[in-house]
Amino acid sequence: MYNSIVIRARKKWIDALKTKNLYGILNCYSKVHMFKGTMRNRVTNSEHCLREYFQTLMKREPNVTFLRSNIIKINDMYFDSGTYSFTFHGNEIVNANYQFVYEVVDGELKIVSHFSSIIR
Repeated sequence: MYNSIVIRARKKWIDALKTKNLYGILNCYSKVHMFKGTMRNRVTNSEHCLREYFQTLMKREPNVTFLRSNIIKINDMYFDSGTYSFTFHGNEIVNANYQFVYEVVDGELKIVSHFSSIIR
């Protein structure tokens, strides 16, 4: 079923973040994408902004845990929505809502839209 391919793509993202593999993170995203990170208030489609966001985030030594997830497939798009929690160095915890939208690009599932916001 399609849930397993989305979960594999998500695990690739988690592993790259955990190991501070910037290239691995960037490789999870399509060259054409929309992005709004948890710690940002703006939406961008710039690879430069994506790179800068994750470089800054990785300095905080994040550990991410997906708490709740709902995965659906509509046509050729895969939607993974729910909540996740970031724990940073010093035990700071940030809970957020997220939505990753995936599409097959060159035979690989890539994030074409990532939107995340802090739960207050």
